[in-house]
Amino acid sequence: MASSAAAVLSAAQPWTAQDTWLLVVVGVSIALVVLLISWLKIHAFLALMVSSLAVSLLAGQPAEKAVGSFTTGVGRITGSVGVLILLGAVLGRMLADSGGIDRIVDTLTHTVRPEWLPWAMTLVAALVGLPMFFEVGFIMLMPLVLQLAKELHYPVLRVGMPVVAGLATVHALVPPHPGPLIAIQAVHASIGLTMLYGLLVAVPCAIVVGPLFTAYIWPRVPAHVPDSVEAAFTTTPHDKSGDTGAGGDTGGVERAPRRLPSLPATLGTILLPIVLMALKAVFDSIPMSHGTLYTAVEFLGTPMIALLVAVFVSLVTFGYALGADRRHIQASMAKSFAPVAGVLVIVAAGGGYSQALQDTGVDRAVTLAASHLHLSLLLLAWLIAALMRVVVGSGTIATITAAGIVGPLADGLAPTQAALLALALGSGSTFMGHVNDASFWMVKEYFGMSVSGTLKTWTVSHTLLSLTSLGCIMLLNAVV
Repeated sequence: MASSAAAVLSAAQPWTAQDTWLLVVVGVSIALVVLLISWLKIHAFLALMVSSLAVSLLAGQPAEKAVGSFTTGVGRITGSVGVLILLGAVLGRMLADSGGIDRIVDTLTHTVRPEWLPWAMTLVAALVGLPMFFEVGFIMLMPLVLQLAKELHYPVLRVGMPVVAGLATVHALVPPHPGPLIAIQAVHASIGLTMLYGLLVAVPCAIVVGPLFTAYIWPRVPAHVPDSVEAAFTTTPHDKSGDTGAGGDTGGVERAPRRLPSLPATLGTILLPIVLMALKAVFDSIPMSHGTLYTAVEFLGTPMIALLVAVFVSLVTFGYALGADRRHIQASMAKSFAPVAGVLVIVAAGGGYSQALQDTGVDRAVTLAASHLHLSLLLLAWLIAALMRVVVGSGTIATITAAGIVGPLADGLAPTQAALLALALGSGSTFMGHVNDASFWMVKEYFGMSVSGTLKTWTVSHTLLSLTSLGCIMLLNAVV
């Protein structure tokens, strides 16, 4: 990658008063997002919408142009990223309702010795987390975490922290999660190439933040699962037939009385879109004639098609093949959309905010400023995303905001550099999650930790994830 932002826009261009004002506009818009979300408790959609309009108007755009920039950005991001989020939600719901999560965990925990359980749970969480949002995956895995801790007489953190690590790692670095998809869209990166590099970065990150950090932290932080949580998740023994689900009440998941899917069918369905997108990336990277095979791989490896194919396969592997009827499958699909509605509208508003920044010429001012500071694009992206994560709390909002500022600077970058830039945005968005992050409180309550204990576990683990992933990204940048 070019060593600095000056490679994108020459630092020799003169700095003007308008450039200074545009940087002020960026600062005002970020402060407005933070103020509306953190202090006034306004929903992120409205906060990003107001900030988008403020950017355009303060930069001297007419009101009609301000509205047009926002609506154009909303339509663009919804048509690209929004469809992928919805398809991923359907795949995740089918996996959960079929008992596929139970099958993966049961297989690993019955073939892995207890001392290796943290490694196994990190792997389980990473696999389950591929098609799921962090919060959904966490809720789905909590019955199994608590049941294992109870049956093996393990401290809950020794089983639970690897789950947090596995879910958080793929959530930040591997498509089709909203954060990576937004970053990929903003910097015009190849989703297949970003996914390949993301998996390379995710493996060492999951190991460091999962079993290694868990081994250090669990003896040092007391955690006592509340009786109400334990009763909700561990009262009913696990039924292999799938009649009762995993450890009783699985957070409101209704499951038809049928057998669990096989392990090969479960893993094959989860990994199918990853394989299709990776295969497309391989075909794109090697010279070959554009014949029928190439055309088929290019089509099937398109993110939307890859996920759509996986969804239809899941209807068989997680539905009809297990004895489910059309009514149960329809019910599972219907439940897929409500949990992601909030994320979808935030992502849409983020697209509007990003478009407003681009239309006002903020990218030129940011590039000139970065070139004078001699910051590489990777570090610039990471720093902006990290700052937004600290002040706003949401990793998705942090990625959206940083992508809107840094994305226009990626024009003309080679595919490899664009992919690494997208990963740098995801890496920064995990930095130092704390009390302004809703997931912070969810983990605190389920694991029965104090605020101090949650800071030592949740906050430190995410900071470690961010710094480790940044180091891996910089290393890849040096060798590819």
